[in-house]
Amino acid sequence: MLAALGAGIGWYLGVDRLETVRGVVGSEKAPFFADQRVKDAFASHGMRVEVDSRGSREMATTVPLDRYDFAFPSSVQAAERVKQARPATGTHSPFWSPVAVATFTQITDLLVAEGVARRAPEGHWVLDLGKYLDLAKRDVRWDQLKGNVAYPARRDVLVTTTHPGDSNSAGVYAWLALHQLGGGAQALDEVVKLFTDQGGLERSTEDPFEKYLTQGLNYTPLVLVYESQFVEAALAGTLPRNATLMYTAPTTPSTHTVVAFDGAGDKVGDLLVRDPQLLQLAAEHGFRTDEATAASVLARVPGAGPALPLKLTGIVPAPPAEVVDSLLTTLDQRLRQ
Repeated sequence: MLAALGAGIGWYLGVDRLETVRGVVGSEKAPFFADQRVKDAFASHGMRVEVDSRGSREMATTVPLDRYDFAFPSSVQAAERVKQARPATGTHSPFWSPVAVATFTQITDLLVAEGVARRAPEGHWVLDLGKYLDLAKRDVRWDQLKGNVAYPARRDVLVTTTHPGDSNSAGVYAWLALHQLGGGAQALDEVVKLFTDQGGLERSTEDPFEKYLTQGLNYTPLVLVYESQFVEAALAGTLPRNATLMYTAPTTPSTHTVVAFDGAGDKVGDLLVRDPQLLQLAAEHGFRTDEATAASVLARVPGAGPALPLKLTGIVPAPPAEVVDSLLTTLDQRLRQ
């Protein structure tokens, strides 16, 4: 009994000696940091990591960064904005994830028939962004699609997104759309319309994805997400019936980047990059680390319709931070008028 009591006291004192490190992270990474295995991995390095979740772009505008040791937005561009808001001691990019469209197999069948989606040779679904944008420009409704008995709603064919002024995923989507449309004032008007036609916009990517999981097709047929969210839900068995994923063509990677404000934040970022256990856990939460780990995780994903791709094609380079910032500042102003 005394031995057990001593062990219990030792465990308690060990936990008590952990250094508390606080961070603000993109909402899609909140489940990763909430995972007890992740907490234990940090604890083995003497750290108790506590996080709040916010939209990635919101971090640089409304979040009091002086309360945190690190910020962890969802892109290099968002990280640059955070660094402008508060000086950084270092940055670390441990993993990445593309944006994609969470949907349902009966919806992909409709879009394939319409010529808007296709199946890639590797087996995954691809949404042709140019053809989709043409539908959106013409205000085509779901009930106008030929042979549609799966979702004959009098609603425009639109991808449901977050607000590009708050959330990185919507910012990536906006830039891809503008790039596809060729840029310029008219193209910008079309991009603005993609958001205004949706009505109310959520502030973080986790919110619409949670509604996709719980409400299914009753919520909306097309939801912009990170691939990591879909993979994480698939592994947890929480996807709705007939769920599947479409990758936009073109696409661009979204590199999740730790912005450290002090030594403790730097240590978190370094561990996320170098610690094998944390890298494996990140992969199990759907994030892409190295190719071999990604392959082992993607191969275990059930119920995702066709296979998820190990390698993505049709990738366009992410634009410089100042280009993204200019676009999203303009969009934010237009959408809040």
